[in-house]
Amino acid sequence: YQRSLGVIDISEGPIRWINILKRDRSKDSPPKWWVVMGIPDTIDISGSKEIKIKTVRKKNFPLFGKVVDVVWKGDSGSTGLGSTLSIDQDVKMLSERLGNMEIKSHSNSNNCENCGEKRNGTSSFCVSCGGFFGFQGWTLVFDKRFTPSNKDWGVIWKICDYILSSPRSF
Repeated sequence: YQRSLGVIDISEGPIRWINILKRDRSKDSPPKWWVVMGIPDTIDISGSKEIKIKTVRKKNFPLFGKVVDVVWKGDSGSTGLGSTLSIDQDVKMLSERLGNMEIKSHSNSNNCENCGEKRNGTSSFCVSCGGFFGFQGWTLVFDKRFTPSNKDWGVIWKICDYILSSPRSF
């Protein structure tokens, strides 16, 4: 199972918290890490379809090859985020270095978005799975742990700007 190793609260900027998740190794699989960044949004998106896009890293040779291109696939609704992020060279280079990324919208809810468990307190995170309660906004998920450089932070903030300024119709 995956568990939260801790949440880092950030007082300034578009990212307000970072949740570090880990699934321990098992007999058949290595340990897996996720870095989840929370981007609150004041626009209520509960009436619209969930937006979920992720990177597809194209390689010059399957599995072992060098990443030659990065595109965003999935349901971006009317936001146009997939095409916007696919043409940004800085975002492509970040994904080449740091691995797969996923962007997902979240509407304000009292049930965990991952496992469905009902909230039983004031916490924003599900103790069972590390999912979210009552969060309205977006998450940017990296599928491995990393230490971001100043340049990486600049690109991550650029992605946040794309997300928060994206058009949405209801």
